Amino acid sequence: MRGMFYVALVAALASAPAGAADWSHFIGSNPSFPNQLAEHGLAVDAGGLIALQAYNRPAWSRQIEFIHEYTLAADGTTPWIWGVTGKGPSAAMTPHGVDQRDGHRLVRIERADDPWTSHDDFSVVPPNSSQPLWWFSEPQTGGHVVDTVSGGADGGFVLRALDAGAGFEVIAFDDSWPRWRTTVQPCAGGAAPGTLAIDYAPFGVWPAVHTLSVAGSCDDGVSPPQVFVQRFDSYDGSQAATEWLNPGPDHQLAKLAFSPAHELVAVYSTSWGFQEVHRVPAPGMPFTGPVGVLFGVDQVVALAPAGADTLVIVGADVNGNPVSSTVWPQGPVTPTVPLVGLAGFPGGGWTFAAGRDEKLLALRTETGGAAPLVRLVGLDAYGQLQWSDTIAGILPGAVPQAVPAKDAAGGFVVAVDRQDAGGTIGIEVRRIGSTP
Repeated sequence: MRGMFYVALVAALASAPAGAADWSHFIGSNPSFPNQLAEHGLAVDAGGLIALQAYNRPAWSRQIEFIHEYTLAADGTTPWIWGVTGKGPSAAMTPHGVDQRDGHRLVRIERADDPWTSHDDFSVVPPNSSQPLWWFSEPQTGGHVVDTVSGGADGGFVLRALDAGAGFEVIAFDDSWPRWRTTVQPCAGGAAPGTLAIDYAPFGVWPAVHTLSVAGSCDDGVSPPQVFVQRFDSYDGSQAATEWLNPGPDHQLAKLAFSPAHELVAVYSTSWGFQEVHRVPAPGMPFTGPVGVLFGVDQVVALAPAGADTLVIVGADVNGNPVSSTVWPQGPVTPTVPLVGLAGFPGGGWTFAAGRDEKLLALRTETGGAAPLVRLVGLDAYGQLQWSDTIAGILPGAVPQAVPAKDAAGGFVVAVDRQDAGGTIGIEVRRIGSTP
């Protein structure tokens, strides 16, 4: 199988005067094996390397026959050749995405052994390569995969929610066998933990240099959901004492997420018309900021980790207008900011990515014109319009993905399936909103 690259590097996007660091790159394909973006198929690490996972579903087979792993450098060039995995003897194969840290790529795919049984396959691909060389296989029995995270040279980590009130399981691996695995049931009465999330912190104090954290909620159906954080030594799986948040009796959990600074942030709705922001400190930190109070937020839409250390709360006011607030590590929660820069683009349907300096990227698919397109809108820390752009020619049903760039140039990386002017189907990748 051989992919074909069609590259267009540009000094800056025409409608986004963000500087010379912006670029556009089209990953084309053979007409018999069209390239399309996988679920969670876009990841960026702090060194600027971009991991993309794509698949080929030919018309003649109506199944995914190949999964491709591509790498782009921070400047949009291709540092080394792509990797490829075939369906082989499996009844079916489905890509489930990538994560990347320090050049190490964590790959996840699902294989159907037959019409009744399936398993998940994971691989850690070392730097300077895109090709998985071995697979760790986990049967889909007794639970299901919730999330994965790359630990760089520390390997990969899988978070599974277990069936029948058994709690959750964490698996650490750096080869085709687990390095360790452990099961935790933090919830009383056999309740299933909800809203599970996983985070890897490379510079913790407890219990060693590297710490793995799992967060979730326990809901007994009577009291407000209690949020927990369980820490693990990423080398051997040893555990610290579970940490808990105990909200007021009328509170309802809206969202939780780990920030890039490894704090656990939980937003609760209250009956008094405002939101409360509670936090659990990062590993080794003795305290975090006080409980934050957010006015002017009627509904929390998303918690968006930024390209730096902050986490952005995106929501809507009572009129449905978008608003945001920033959570600073061990610091304040900023007052709510109306995203007035979106007023010139009527309608909703926005998703958001958060970048450095409290900047936001709003994006959505628009189908009302002659052909579907992706609209991109850059907002500054005050919610004001900085720039806008579009990606035309996207495939029907294509869902754009966006992540913040983590290097000093900032901005965002966006990927979406599209068809170029010559009729070639592939993946459009853009870096946008960055500084020179």
